[in-house]
Amino acid sequence: MSVRKRAPRAGTVSVQDWVAASRRLLVEKGISAVKVEPLSRDLGVTAGSFYWHFQNRKALHRALLRDWLNTNVSPFNIAFDSAEDDPREQYLALANVWVFNEVFDPALETAIREWSKTSDVVKRLLRRVDANRIGLYQKVFEDFGHNRTSAFVRARTMYFHQIGYYSMKVEEVFEERLLLLPYYAEILAGDSWLMKYQTANEIRGAVIGYRRRERPSAKARRMRLM
Repeated sequence: MSVRKRAPRAGTVSVQDWVAASRRLLVEKGISAVKVEPLSRDLGVTAGSFYWHFQNRKALHRALLRDWLNTNVSPFNIAFDSAEDDPREQYLALANVWVFNEVFDPALETAIREWSKTSDVVKRLLRRVDANRIGLYQKVFEDFGHNRTSAFVRARTMYFHQIGYYSMKVEEVFEERLLLLPYYAEILAGDSWLMKYQTANEIRGAVIGYRRRERPSAKARRMRLM
C-alpha cells in the first residue's frame, strides 16, 4: 500500500527556492557541495521538504541544468530569432545577451563548465550548447559574406573569446568594454559599421536597440535536456 505524501505547510519553500539555493552553492563551491543537508540549513527547513519536491539529488541536478538552459542558453536563440534577418542586427542581438541581458549569469556559465569535468551528462549537454551557439555565429558571419570555413573559424574565435573572458574573470571598466565592441565586430565580422558610434552610450544604444522583427519568429528555438 502506497503512502500519500502530506502536503507541505504554508510558508515552506518552493521548487524554485531549492533551485536558487542550489545554484548559489554550485557557483560558490561546485557541484560536490550541492547536497540536501547544507541546502536544508540554508533554507531553514528539514530534509523532508526536499523530498517533497525532488525524488533524489539527480532530479535536483536536472532542475539545475534546466535553470541554466533557461537563463544562459535559450536567450541566445530567442534573441537571434527576434532580430531582423540582417547579419548586423543578429550580431548585435547576440552581443546584447552577452553584455546586457539581465538573466545571463557568467558565474553560472563558469560553474557549469567546471561541473562538466566530472559529469558525462553535463559534458554532452554542454557540447550541444557550444555547437548551437557557434552555429548561430557561423550563420551570422556567412551572411556577412564569408565562406563556410571562414565563418566557422570566426564563429569559434568569437565564442572562445567570450567564454574565456568570463572564465578568466577579466576586470575592466564597463564603459571601456563597450568602446571595444566596434573593434571586435570589425575584426570578426569584417564590417566596420559600428565604428560610427564614438561613445559608450551610443554603442549601448546600438546594441540594446538592435532592430527586431515586426512579428517575432515562430521558431523561438530553446535548448532542452535530452
